[in-house]
Amino acid sequence: MTGLADSAVDPTTLEVTGLHRLMTGYLSSSALFSAVELELFDALSGRDATAEEVGAEVGIAERPARVLLLALEGEGLVRRTGDRYANSPVADTFLVSTHPRYLGALAGQQARHLNKIGQLTQALRDDRPVNAGGSYTGEFHPDSASWARRWAEVMRASSQLMADDLASVAPLSSRRHLVDLGCASGSYAMAFAAANPQLTVTAVEQPAIAAVTTEFLAEAGMGQRVTVHPGNIFEDTFPDCDVALLSHVIQGFGRTRARQLLEHVYSWLPGGGELLIHSHLPEQAEASFPYQFGLILLVNNTQGGEAHTERLTTQWLQEIGFRDIGVSRVSPISALVRAAK
Repeated sequence: MTGLADSAVDPTTLEVTGLHRLMTGYLSSSALFSAVELELFDALSGRDATAEEVGAEVGIAERPARVLLLALEGEGLVRRTGDRYANSPVADTFLVSTHPRYLGALAGQQARHLNKIGQLTQALRDDRPVNAGGSYTGEFHPDSASWARRWAEVMRASSQLMADDLASVAPLSSRRHLVDLGCASGSYAMAFAAANPQLTVTAVEQPAIAAVTTEFLAEAGMGQRVTVHPGNIFEDTFPDCDVALLSHVIQGFGRTRARQLLEHVYSWLPGGGELLIHSHLPEQAEASFPYQFGLILLVNNTQGGEAHTERLTTQWLQEIGFRDIGVSRVSPISALVRAAK
């Protein structure tokens, strides 16, 4: 038997196949987004079914059900035995709406991004976001309750991929008070509180989001461990803390504004205190997303945000006065910059 390594496969053919996959990748994500919207994975939860049975449950005809199920099979999200389909383990865990680790909010957000990415070339030419639907932005929305809830739900879903790993990579056994600046859903604050019983944790967010964060903390039974502070991270100060966290925050702002935020934190952080910056750093990535993340910001973000590189982030910290700067990988798509004052 001849294996792939011994066969006469033209390297050019493999390269072109890779390009073809890149050009058609939108089909995979579109199939996933539609399946989540139709609640197809819910329909297959705990059972197997034919395409006709699935279609009847989610409200589509048998032919489009077969087409969608085949697309999902190709991505390993469903499994087929004969003419019957079942969820894969990963779909059962992350794509069934009743599961606590459900990523439906994240899928919905990415589906909205996909609609805007169709206008990427124009956004690149104009250097401004696409004016269609809600924005993915660091802008303050104090009165928008619906926007705040959707944002917090998306951030709660995405944090599942990184929160526990971040708390593990950044042990804080010698620290007493962490302030999570721009805490969104509060998932990172909760992860640090759970990993460090001695730690007092304050989660800071703009008021509309902070109200949702308080709900999420109560649902998780962490309302006594994490205190929510409605406020403005560019104005408020927390000199009684000894470690500050910015998790997926500075990337929401352009270079000037991001550096101003770091300078503001430095101004009130006590001597010997630490700053943790958790972000998508391309230099540390084990997947392509951190390289591509800036495209999402370009078409959505109204604050000029982008994926600031490790080199630029550490340069800012050095120039501001931080010391003992170190970088470590947190997950395949994120990394931690840790610095002391």
